[in-house]
Amino acid sequence: MDWDAKRESRIGLITTLAAESAERHIGRTSLMKFCYFLQVLRGVPLGYNFTLYSYGPFDSEVLSDLNSAESIGAVVAPAVSYPNGSYGYEIQEGKLGQQFRDNPAITEYKSAIDWVLEKFGNYASADLELLSTIVYVDREAGKRKEALVTSDLVQRVRDVKPRFAESEIEEKVDWLRKEKLLRHTSDR
Repeated sequence: MDWDAKRESRIGLITTLAAESAERHIGRTSLMKFCYFLQVLRGVPLGYNFTLYSYGPFDSEVLSDLNSAESIGAVVAPAVSYPNGSYGYEIQEGKLGQQFRDNPAITEYKSAIDWVLEKFGNYASADLELLSTIVYVDREAGKRKEALVTSDLVQRVRDVKPRFAESEIEEKVDWLRKEKLLRHTSDR
């Protein structure tokens, strides 16, 4: 797929995720993690190159595509203030969103998009950060032809994300294993 077609497909994806998450308004972290899960867990060929960053897997191209989508009216992403003094963004479908959601790539991968929203759509950003980091560490072990036991995976994630309690990481690892989303991690 050439760059223009891939860019248009990515904008269609971002618009679709915003439209189908309208009740809960996804933010930038959620968008990033949904794209990661689509590419890594469902094999959608988005062409992103995710690396581990402060809030889990990250590729600046996702934010570039979001900015492009916003600049052409496919989405709007206003900054919002929260009662605790923090701020974030609420990505919503824009006036021209429908024409980008009609992209053939969206139709082709609609079941994958629905799956990601069903599995991960109700999680808060912090949970998505943790879940995606666990998947990332599991997949990196696989790239090194390394098999992990759960305790090793938990420790590696804890080393990267010390703000999460070990019990919280274990809970998310157990859920991902139950869902059969970890490939290189076995029981304790």
